[in-house]
Amino acid sequence: MQDYASLLLNAINNYDPDNAHSIEALRDLVCWISDNEILKKDKLIAELLYIASQKMRVFGYNILNKYTEEPIPPIGSLDAISGPSIKNLYRSKVYSNNILDKTQHEVVDLFQSLDIRRLLVSAPTSYGKTFLMREIVFLNKERYDNILLVFPTVALLLENARMMEKFVSDNKLEYRIFKTVDAVNEDDEKKIFVFTPERALQLIATYPNLKIDFFFFDEVYKIDEDYCNDDSIELANQRYSNSQDFLNEDRGKTFRIALYLLSKTVEEYYLAGPNLSKDKFELGMKRFLELNKIEVKEINFEPTLRISVNAFSGKIEEKLPKFLPSAKNNALVPTGTKVNDRIEKVVSYIDEKKYGKTLLYCTSPSKVVEYSVKLANRETKNVMKSYPDNFKTFIEHIKQEYDIDNSVEKWSLIQVLEKGFGIHHGKLPKYIQQEILDQFNKGTFDILFCTSTIVEGVNTDAQNMVILNASKGRNKLTPFDIKNIKGRAGRYYHCFVGRVFYMQKELEIIENSDSLRLDFITYSNKDLNVIDLDNTEIQDLTSYNKQVKNAREEYVKSCFIPNDVFIKNRTVSRENQEKLARTLLNNEEFLKYSHWITYTVDVENFLYYHWISKILETFSTAGLIEENTRKKFSAIANNYYTGGFKAILKFEIDSYKKGKCKSIDDAYSRAFNSRRDILEHKIPKILSLFESIIVFVAQSKGINVDSFSLAKVRRYYETGVKTALGEALIEYGFPTDAIRRIEEKHKPLAYYTLLESKKYCLRNYKNDIENLLDKYENQLFIKALNAI
Repeated sequence: MQDYASLLLNAINNYDPDNAHSIEALRDLVCWISDNEILKKDKLIAELLYIASQKMRVFGYNILNKYTEEPIPPIGSLDAISGPSIKNLYRSKVYSNNILDKTQHEVVDLFQSLDIRRLLVSAPTSYGKTFLMREIVFLNKERYDNILLVFPTVALLLENARMMEKFVSDNKLEYRIFKTVDAVNEDDEKKIFVFTPERALQLIATYPNLKIDFFFFDEVYKIDEDYCNDDSIELANQRYSNSQDFLNEDRGKTFRIALYLLSKTVEEYYLAGPNLSKDKFELGMKRFLELNKIEVKEINFEPTLRISVNAFSGKIEEKLPKFLPSAKNNALVPTGTKVNDRIEKVVSYIDEKKYGKTLLYCTSPSKVVEYSVKLANRETKNVMKSYPDNFKTFIEHIKQEYDIDNSVEKWSLIQVLEKGFGIHHGKLPKYIQQEILDQFNKGTFDILFCTSTIVEGVNTDAQNMVILNASKGRNKLTPFDIKNIKGRAGRYYHCFVGRVFYMQKELEIIENSDSLRLDFITYSNKDLNVIDLDNTEIQDLTSYNKQVKNAREEYVKSCFIPNDVFIKNRTVSRENQEKLARTLLNNEEFLKYSHWITYTVDVENFLYYHWISKILETFSTAGLIEENTRKKFSAIANNYYTGGFKAILKFEIDSYKKGKCKSIDDAYSRAFNSRRDILEHKIPKILSLFESIIVFVAQSKGINVDSFSLAKVRRYYETGVKTALGEALIEYGFPTDAIRRIEEKHKPLAYYTLLESKKYCLRNYKNDIENLLDKYENQLFIKALNAI
């Protein structure tokens, strides 16, 4: 005990805020000691911890330690005044009970002091970058009428939209929150758009004259990452023909184009990303910053003590800071050589040491299944009895909702959950992902196998991260990826210590490599693809790419479609848009739609008459998709309309029985992928392109199509529902097929606003709606009605 007090006192007395080693030494001691409940009971140590937090201006330590006041009351009047004065200096302008850390306060002050308020902030994962965004918005609420917040995923979009709604309500601000472009209207009310990059591009194209006063762009490093995600990982070994490239474009282009266009048209903005270093910026990134006069603020301080653990060499070895008394007692623990043996040993090691909740990062959903099932098969304890009733009800719901001829008994999700572990990846329905995540954070189970979906901004209370693979799908992890994954272990304001277990030596090699570089290829000398070229103004290109763009301009001039049509789907190449336009110009092809497009499109009519099949035929004729893709997409879309997700799942289970799927898990994976990848992503993309081109072709023929829009149809495929109530329930995290049952039985909901729908449901719940839902769905439905 005395050793720790002496070390802490010495680190406080020698603390130098300008010396990185001094900062880290005090940080490590504060975090290590604060993580030990026995040590904190000593009054002297508690007082030193309080003083250290105040001195470092890292106030989260005292909050997490529950030190609302000094453990040992101050004796002098000056001491009694200084503590509150320090806190008041750093107090949040949004929520007065929140205290900003020193570096957080510096970011806000810097933004406010800039003549041109454009700032790129590099800070560790879970630093509070979006928290600072709200501070900036609040300080400029009189100046900003239209605000755009760009997040990389829909899950983060919805999470931050909820936070912004609370922020607006708590502070009595006059903003209205928008999460989709279809809901936007051009009036004088103040707006906050919370979008993905795709929706941001849609907003720019739909409302070209809309003046955005400020935008925030999260995870800015993704502009240089034409990366894959869960949806594409399982398709990694397939080869797509050129005709289908437009359906499989990497999202890195979308991030780049969105940021490029916004930075050209918006006066003030705040860009954020983890672990960015000006020293590692390449030519394109440097030119982007220089041409747009963007200030860079680097925050290198990591408030959590993060301990690296070698678990790849046959033994577990924690790399503790050498000055800690415990460092000399760090024994090596054998793990074995086979990966599943090592997983079992690492999990047991964490459990024995009582290190807390653990995420195990896997390269793909199939690896999540493989590793979790093998660990579950080694588990002999029956944990179901210890589960809370609401989680037991959830598992029973899954068994009932996703069962085809007893298939759930062989499904890995059920097997793993019943053995006390969790699975989380992007193919699972969103409400299942959310329920599993909630139960993990509540402590129902403390082992969760996951993919990149959970480490790209989804917050958990995990103290440990086990990195099992050095890749993300078909691509190697980058240093950015590894640092982001590491940052999910020991989240600030939730934990003092986070441990990262490296299961492959390659992970350390990648992390310590010199490839932690960021480029903005639009501004670089690198070869640009035609999509990047067509979305960039020539004056922003380097001399080499200016020549390439000049040569391409001859082709652009020969195109039939004008620029105002191209930009509506600007991540689809002009070549592909031109193919579709030329096909629809053919009278025989156009006549299929000539009467239909003069009327307002009704979603039910569209689905009943299988218009999607006709549109897919046109895309096949244009050479944009292959014939087998046309048949597959058409069958999935029509089966989904008539039988919901269960119809898609039944097809895949039947395929398994016929030997066409290698396992039950493969059948479930294919069914979930059909909904996620084809219905929610690719068909809406097809419909968006079709709408813009058919409208242009019709107008060129002198046909009035002002009432024609496929927006509601796109939203149906994106969400699976047809009503305002349905969309609100989907966003809350409610099962899609349960909503469809309610919509099917209660047709008036199609014509009601959300408020009218809620009143209708409350009137009809006991008489009818209750009987359409199982026990889990009923519990969730009542919660949802009170929340939406």
